[in-house]
Amino acid sequence: MERLFETLFGANGRISRARYWRSVLLFSVAGLFTATILFTTAAIAAPLFILMVVIVFIPWLIWGFAIHTERLHDRDKSAWWLLVFYVVPGALSHFANAAWLAETVGTVLCFILALTGLALLIWGFVEIGCLCGTAGPNRYGANPLAARNINSVRSATP
Repeated sequence: MERLFETLFGANGRISRARYWRSVLLFSVAGLFTATILFTTAAIAAPLFILMVVIVFIPWLIWGFAIHTERLHDRDKSAWWLLVFYVVPGALSHFANAAWLAETVGTVLCFILALTGLALLIWGFVEIGCLCGTAGPNRYGANPLAARNINSVRSATP
């Protein structure tokens, strides 16, 4: 049970791309269940909704943070990069929406901000989900692919 908890919520160490994408798939399915639970409780009563946010939604967010942090660690980057890849594009989107309400200059500013946010999102997708991890050990731990290869060699020898 402790291993499962560490796997889901532990944001230390490294994970490979394959394990990352499996985790993201599981995370997305869990997100659908989370949304169903939250929308159902919102329809029933507001206090129950707040309780379910604390019980269901916050652990789900921590799980997502842990997955992405471990993948960034495999790329030898700190979790602070999550701000660049997710928070900054979100803030730029809000500023772009506000600029849209202005005159002609606001429209141009809106497109510039929206394209900048999109570029950061694409960069984050490529960085986290597509590029190989650091070869060999880095400051966050051993290469997860090398550790798996060593374990498979050990189990194959008599």
